[in-house]
Amino acid sequence: MIRLLREPLLQFMALGAILFWLTALPGKTPEATPERIVVTAARIDNLARSFATVWQRQPTPDELRGLVEDHIRDEVYYREGMALGIDADDIVIRRRIRQKMEFYAEDVAAAEPTDAELEAYLTAHPRNFRVEPTVSFRQVFLSARRQASLDADAKTVALALARPGADPAALGDGFLLGADFEGRDRRAVATDFGERFADKVFSVPAGAWQGPFVSPFGLHFVFVRQRSEGGQRPLAEVRDIVARDWASARRVEKLEQFYRTLRARYEVVVEEAPPGAAGPRP
Repeated sequence: MIRLLREPLLQFMALGAILFWLTALPGKTPEATPERIVVTAARIDNLARSFATVWQRQPTPDELRGLVEDHIRDEVYYREGMALGIDADDIVIRRRIRQKMEFYAEDVAAAEPTDAELEAYLTAHPRNFRVEPTVSFRQVFLSARRQASLDADAKTVALALARPGADPAALGDGFLLGADFEGRDRRAVATDFGERFADKVFSVPAGAWQGPFVSPFGLHFVFVRQRSEGGQRPLAEVRDIVARDWASARRVEKLEQFYRTLRARYEVVVEEAPPGAAGPRP
């Protein structure tokens, strides 16, 4: 059998059969005018640029001719493959075409927003661009390791802090996170000290020693130096962030509109799935 396959006459006949099959395809008769493949100057420039990006140098004339010939090969195979319908029911090709269509829709949706559009987006999504309230404070810490003497020591510290000119650094115990905290929002304070402590710090008046407040670590005397109430930030301060969020939202919206416009061109019929296609129900 192998010897038979190697016979030149048989190989010639097989090649002739393949050529006959190709020329018998619709639109592929020998008399038909061949389709044109035009490799434009812009395409050649793009091929050269892609080569230079990868190899960090310009292609030689022979390399450029090879790039052009490879592009022609791609185009020939692409056209013949489409004519044969080999793209049908290929999930990889279908997903790639969908991806390219979505890229096209995103390019169509790309546009520079006006200040009016950004102001409207900022007004519609205020929580995304708010400045949270913050507090700056100093603490005197008494560790829970003091155990039985903790309450008595707290009274001693309270009396010392009430005296004019008291030195807080000379009182209490060392704390892992330090004694001074600047511009901390409630979430940060709650993370470091617990929810109950955060509630106290954000509710007491500034400018005087308060406490002691309880945390999982022990007792804390707190002097609030400054408090910021937070609020909505003006567009001038957050324009780049608002523009980025606006563009993302617009991309999703335009992509959905693009799809709905295309879908409206089709009559969509969804048949019932065969029994058991969705798997057994729990």
